[in-house]
Amino acid sequence: MFVWQKNFELGIEVIDEQHQKLFQIANEISELITRYADGEDTYDEIISVIGELKEYTVYHFKTEEDLFLKYNYPDYTQHKKEHHVFIEHLDEVVFLDLDHNQEKFLRDLLNMIAKWVLDHILTQDFKYKDFLLMAQNKA
Repeated sequence: MFVWQKNFELGIEVIDEQHQKLFQIANEISELITRYADGEDTYDEIISVIGELKEYTVYHFKTEEDLFLKYNYPDYTQHKKEHHVFIEHLDEVVFLDLDHNQEKFLRDLLNMIAKWVLDHILTQDFKYKDFLLMAQNKA
């Protein structure tokens, strides 16, 4: 479902690699939806992939924020707030909903991730792209 495209690249290798990993995790969720639709109970795997998503997202956001601090990115505070909002969304996942209807839960989660990740990469992350590339070239 999630296919990495060249137009998603920022040209900052570590960030691009991490964004690709987020796409892989989203694809794992998509695979769980397919398996659930085929009659498999994927509850434990769903719990695991949500944990992986949260852990990796926190790691990725820290990488970005460390670069912002290193190069004195002027919109650091605003970008960090957006990171915080996404982590809050992940923290608010109601596992009771998962237990009642795994397929709907997974589809809703996948839609939220798709919308946020694509929007964040293509709009918010591209705002810092030129700044960080220039700062890294000067260093």
